[in-house]
Amino acid sequence: MTEIQGNVQLNNDINLELIGQKSIRRSSRKSKRSIKKEEEENILTKILNKCEDGLKVVHMGEKGRGVMAVKEFKKGDFIVEYAGELINISEAKQREEKYANDQDKGCYMYYFNCNNRKYCIDATDESGRLGRLVNHSKTKCNSRTRLIVHNDFMYLILVASRDISIGEELLYDYGDRNQETLISHPWLKS
Repeated sequence: MTEIQGNVQLNNDINLELIGQKSIRRSSRKSKRSIKKEEEENILTKILNKCEDGLKVVHMGEKGRGVMAVKEFKKGDFIVEYAGELINISEAKQREEKYANDQDKGCYMYYFNCNNRKYCIDATDESGRLGRLVNHSKTKCNSRTRLIVHNDFMYLILVASRDISIGEELLYDYGDRNQETLISHPWLKS
């Protein structure tokens, strides 16, 4: 709806101001850049505040613990940080070998590349953080990893790859195709 007030014409979210003989268009709509910046700031705030809203730990049969959604997530929403110790690849290989020799301890390591270098986030130690408990599915995943770099520090997060309903188990593809691992953990095949 357009309404005229003095020398200013208002049309919903667009303001036209008459200045002399020229009009200047002002829009209250946000640019894609400012929307993206707000989203990134929102995600960073959630990371720094260790946000784990909408998540519940549940027992998932042979898989052990898993994480279930207790609120809806929309595609692209931040779910949780995969929190752990950021280490280089040589340290990661040493730890992985050590963990393999300890039958009482699992291995919660996520390998990734950033700026042509390989890194690992080791979340093996119990920390109370839930990202490390999100299970794998190659075919039914509903989330994916995303790397956030802020002030030269890297954060690995999980975001919804599609809309997620209340009561769904959160799953992402670990990317592990090692045959020995698949034999030891048959649920990784699905």
